[in-house]
Amino acid sequence: MVACMKKNNTEILGYAPVYGSLTELTNIQSESPKPFINAGKIYKYLNYTFQIDNGEGIHVINSTDPLNPQKISFIKVKGCSEISIKNNILYTDNHVDLVGIDISNINTIQVVSRLEKVFPGVNQEYPPIEGIFFECADPAKGVVIGWTQKMLTNPKCKR
Repeated sequence: MVACMKKNNTEILGYAPVYGSLTELTNIQSESPKPFINAGKIYKYLNYTFQIDNGEGIHVINSTDPLNPQKISFIKVKGCSEISIKNNILYTDNHVDLVGIDISNINTIQVVSRLEKVFPGVNQEYPPIEGIFFECADPAKGVVIGWTQKMLTNPKCKR
């Protein structure tokens, strides 16, 4: 006996790549405060607390009054996950590059150094979370600059 089976369109919550250009990926800028999405490491420097938002950037918090901290800005740095500060220079990863950002005037940050391809192990082909389904990255669509959670129909990739 031969039977035909129809494959149902199965929808599942997963991740889809966000595509952009290398210029967009390496554009670092100060923005207005944002809510925490994927909170990461915290770094205290002078009267400020800096908190990584994994893969997206760094929240800048005025912690002069520890009982009433105030978010004052967000430094957009795609691909960041680490932070260190010395002599008013904030060092962080920007995808595969190491960048130095002058924070001596926190309201007008400026990139002062970039060492390219310091972190060759960074892989944007996969979302940062394991054990989930995701839409396979397609290099023909551009550089993967991030991932977004959404409903996927019959995803082919799982990590």
